[in-house]
Amino acid sequence: MAGKSSRGWLTNQHGAWAMIIVPFLVGLVLVSPHRPLDLGDAALGVTWLIGYFAFNALVLAIKAAPRRRPEYLPAAGVYGGIAVAAGLATLWFRGWELLLWAPVYAVLLGAALWLAASKRERSVLSGVLTIVASCGLMAVLRSTGDGGAVRPEEVAVMVAITAYFVGTVFHVKALIRERNNPHSAPRSLAYHGVLAALVLAAVVVGWLNWAWLLWASALVARAWWMPRERRRPAQIGVVEIVLSAAALLLVLFA
Repeated sequence: MAGKSSRGWLTNQHGAWAMIIVPFLVGLVLVSPHRPLDLGDAALGVTWLIGYFAFNALVLAIKAAPRRRPEYLPAAGVYGGIAVAAGLATLWFRGWELLLWAPVYAVLLGAALWLAASKRERSVLSGVLTIVASCGLMAVLRSTGDGGAVRPEEVAVMVAITAYFVGTVFHVKALIRERNNPHSAPRSLAYHGVLAALVLAAVVVGWLNWAWLLWASALVARAWWMPRERRRPAQIGVVEIVLSAAALLLVLFA
């Protein structure tokens, strides 16, 4: 049990850092043609990063036995305080209209905390909620630009990145937590097949560059090949880092 927990923790760390960093960088790339990047963007990045630590600390506190819960609350309080300060700095630089996103994040993160309180923080729904919250940072950043309505090409990029990270929930379950479930790997493969079909449609209508199709095909190949035998956490992590970096390069250059 300890080995399985360790493997899951290591793999989750690779995925978590990619999920935090890549959407933020993609959002910066999407908004940069519409306004200069500045301290407001840095403040938003700090808010999101420290807010992630605060969320994790709060989840640990919620999951802990009542007598041990006070041990986790100071970390949640410190991280939360820093995140609030950074958030106020973000509003100062970017404008109070960013608060329009607050109800969206309240629903996403509130539901994720409720699942944690129900001991379902490792469920598919919990993973999807936190990923959508993280990837929503792309839309948050793009909404701060003066480029008018979001273009279909930008929406396609945001959807592709979000769908990729959602797919990691099914992929990691097929490799670790549900490795012995005969339906887990086919479910992951089917999901990534649908994702590749959607990317193909976006390429056909001109919303995405053809190079995105190569990336989507790599996702399908990974979903088919990796569950065929037991993989080490380092192998899983390296593959996800490469695919995340490739997606970022596509946003930059494709």
